[in-house]
Amino acid sequence: MESKIFIVIIIVCLILLAIGLIKKRMDLLVNFGLRVFAGLVGIYIVNMLLDGLGLTLGVGTNGLTALTIGSLGIPGFLLVYGVALYYYFV
Repeated sequence: MESKIFIVIIIVCLILLAIGLIKKRMDLLVNFGLRVFAGLVGIYIVNMLLDGLGLTLGVGTNGLTALTIGSLGIPGFLLVYGVALYYYFV
């Protein structure tokens, strides 16, 4: 019972933080959304180019890659492909 109350308190705090962020810093959310969109389009284009070259180094477009690229930007994009390249050769 105590763990459920603790989870509810955490959820309420996160909701209040999100509302405060939206009110004060809408530019951060727009910036994050644009980075996610550009990053996922970039993944799609790079995957098509690599497929045309015959490489099977495809990075999936999922929530984790979107979160990584949205929060880190170009270094996140390079990180995702770096990890994929590492697992391609290992």
